Amino acid sequence: MLYFDRNTKQIQINRGDSIDMTITAKDTSGEDYTFQVNDVIKFKVSEAKNESNVIIEKTITIETETTEVPIYISANETKLGDYINKPITYWYEVSLEKNNGDVLTIIGYDNKGPKEFVLNPEAANKENETSE
Repeated sequence: MLYFDRNTKQIQINRGDSIDMTITAKDTSGEDYTFQVNDVIKFKVSEAKNESNVIIEKTITIETETTEVPIYISANETKLGDYINKPITYWYEVSLEKNNGDVLTIIGYDNKGPKEFVLNPEAANKENETSE
């Protein structure tokens, strides 16, 4: 299950699920931003309150001009740690490294606080259980 709240920008995903999402941005005039060839998009998930501990990092180099950048996170990448029995909240950010060297944060910590990446529990598979 993937859920994205457009107001808070919170992402919720079940542990072990894959994510197929699209990143867009607006320019200073409010129009859709066109990502240029050799721009780089970075999507990072870090431990909450410890942004130096990056847990997931995706780097996408733009190959053709576009207004939408697909980001795929595999099921294995969302299997963070051991099985959990309650949601765990991480923080995430999306940045744009322009081909001229400028870096802009598209989504990230702002005056409303961190952008949350919430990992919800997944059930174990029966074959993973131990018999007594």
